[in-house]
Amino acid sequence: MKTNNIISLRRFLYLLKRDILNNINTTLIVFGAVTAVIYLISALTAYDRAPSDYLYFTIFTNLLFAGGLIATSLVFKEMHKKETAQNYLLLPASNFEKFFSRLIISTAGFAAVTLVGLTIISYLSEGINTLIFNRHNQIFNPFTKKIWVLMAHYFIAQSVFFLGAAYFRKHNFIKTINIIFILQILVTTITALFVRIVYFDLFEGFFRIENTSLLIQLEKLSLGAVSLTGLLNTLKVLYWIIPAPLFWTIAYFRIKEVEVKNAI
Repeated sequence: MKTNNIISLRRFLYLLKRDILNNINTTLIVFGAVTAVIYLISALTAYDRAPSDYLYFTIFTNLLFAGGLIATSLVFKEMHKKETAQNYLLLPASNFEKFFSRLIISTAGFAAVTLVGLTIISYLSEGINTLIFNRHNQIFNPFTKKIWVLMAHYFIAQSVFFLGAAYFRKHNFIKTINIIFILQILVTTITALFVRIVYFDLFEGFFRIENTSLLIQLEKLSLGAVSLTGLLNTLKVLYWIIPAPLFWTIAYFRIKEVEVKNAI
C-alpha cells in the first residue's frame, strides 16, 4: 500500500481543520463559561481568604482531567451516530488520518489549549483582582516540572477513555468508568487471593495477618529493600511506556472495524 493511501500531510491538515471547526461554537461557549467561573473563584479567593499559591494548579488539574477525559469520550460520536455515520464514512481521509486527527485534538491539542488558556486567564483575573482588591493569587506558571508530569499522566489516562470512545456507541464516559471500576475490583480480588494462597502461613484467618513485626514478614516473603526498589522502578517504567501506545493501537483497529460494519 502506498504511503499516500495511509497518510497525506495536506489531506490530514484539511481533516484536522475540519474536526476543529466542526465543534468551534461549542468550544467557544464552554471556554467563555469556564473563564467566568475561574474568575469568580479567583476573585472570591483573593477577597475572602489569603491569596492562594496553588489555586491555578488545582484548576489546571481539574480542567485537564475532568474536561479532557469527557471531551475525549466524545471524539468519535460522529462515527457512532446513525445520522452522521455516513458522512464520517465518506470523508476523503484514511482510517489512520481519522484516528490520528482526533488523537492529536484530544491529547496535545486539549492540553495545549488548557495550558495557554489558563495562563492568559490567570493574568487577566489577577490583574483585575489587583486593581479591585489590591492583592492577587499566584499567577499560573506553565513551565514547572509538575505541570508537565501532570500532562504525561493525563496522556495515559486519556488513552483509556480514547479506547472507550472508539469502542462504545453511547454513554462512552460512564461505561468507561464502569469498566475501570470493575477491573479494579477484579485485580484487587485476584491479588488478595494470590497473596492469601501463596503466603498462607502468615494468616490466622482468611485476611487476618498474624501479629508479627513488619521486619519478620518481609523476611518470610524474602523481599529485601533492593529487590522492592527494583520492582517499583520496573513497574514505573512499564507505566510510562506501555498503556498509552497499547490503548491507542487497540482504538485504531476498533475504528477500522466500526468503519467496515458501517459500510456494510
